[in-house]
Amino acid sequence: MRSTTTMRTAIGTGATACLILVLTAGCTGGAGDATPSPSETNSASPSSATGTATATPAPTPAPTETAGPVALPVDCTDIVDQATYASTFGDIPLNPVEFGGSGTSSGVVTPTTPPAGAGARDVVGAATELSCLWRDPRADVSGISVAMGHLEPAAGAAALDGLASQGYTCTSVHEGRSCQLVTPDPLYPVDRAQTYWLRDDVVVTVDQTNVPTDDLIGSIATRLFG
Repeated sequence: MRSTTTMRTAIGTGATACLILVLTAGCTGGAGDATPSPSETNSASPSSATGTATATPAPTPAPTETAGPVALPVDCTDIVDQATYASTFGDIPLNPVEFGGSGTSSGVVTPTTPPAGAGARDVVGAATELSCLWRDPRADVSGISVAMGHLEPAAGAAALDGLASQGYTCTSVHEGRSCQLVTPDPLYPVDRAQTYWLRDDVVVTVDQTNVPTDDLIGSIATRLFG
């Protein structure tokens, strides 16, 4: 430990030096510029006891909905809008029991599996989920039927290719493909028109004899696809 005399000497020397500096250029090192003590440094520093930040988990994304097959009507009176239905089918009896129908407006049927080597019409027929018939039992051959079903697009395209090879006239219409065959009735002076229309996985069949229609496929397409 330094002696008291030594410490006083050091203090005196420092004061004398400061006095000389004041007289020449001014003495610096005021209280505001003093170097802080260790305790003061610690109090001014950020606390080291801060907690560890917890990451917020990212929200779980909503499941993506997968578009399913187009829903087909289950009621034969719902295959087109009401105005088109009235102008096309009028008061023709629907699904008459005399021709094997249910006698009601329901046309729901169960699809089947076509046999191996089945032809185009049999493949389409096996896919039927809705079958509707408008025919008056008192009439001769006049009547119209509409059938609908789901068919895998590749199978549907192959079926329509098969119809084309059988003499059907095929065209692109209403964002789908239509194949039609018109033949004269063997007993009466009227024509029978068979039309198959495929769009995506939906296939529609219209078979009409002596019942004129005005773009029935277009009305059905609007009803199904909007």
